[in-house]
Amino acid sequence: MKLLFRILKGIVTVLLVIILILVILQKVTKNKITLGNIYIFQVASESMVPDYQIGDVIVVKKVAADRLNVGDDVTYLGRESNLAGLTITHRIINKREDNNESYFVTKGTANSVEDPEITYNDIYGKVVYHTILFSFVGRLMENMVIYYVLFILVGISLSYEIVSSYLEKKEEKE
Repeated sequence: MKLLFRILKGIVTVLLVIILILVILQKVTKNKITLGNIYIFQVASESMVPDYQIGDVIVVKKVAADRLNVGDDVTYLGRESNLAGLTITHRIINKREDNNESYFVTKGTANSVEDPEITYNDIYGKVVYHTILFSFVGRLMENMVIYYVLFILVGISLSYEIVSSYLEKKEEKE
């Protein structure tokens, strides 16, 4: 039982470190570099209510254009009008092909107006997962005090795990 707990704890630690690295990598490179074509975004508006709330964390994966269909939720970089420069998650409501290029029209489920047409190159990827736990943590982290407390706790916990593992290996060698 103790071995199972240690294995589970190790897996959770590795997953948290991977997620942390992914988020930092995205922030530093402004979403230009990812791990395994996976992005993690936080919903910033009510345009997709009731599917996603402000603060929800979504996992987005880059997929081929032919795997994107009407009804899929995608995250893309806005290029026109008031959407220019914004990262947006909306639902595909129309798709067309022209000269081997894929074009999409999206719209937020809570919006009455569709977005300007985008190309496949504008799309980060398809929403593949909506995390409830990370959404809760994401909302908590909007408060800067909680953000730093959680950051410090995770850092201490990770440091403790590394030091404990090192000391156990050192004792085994002696």
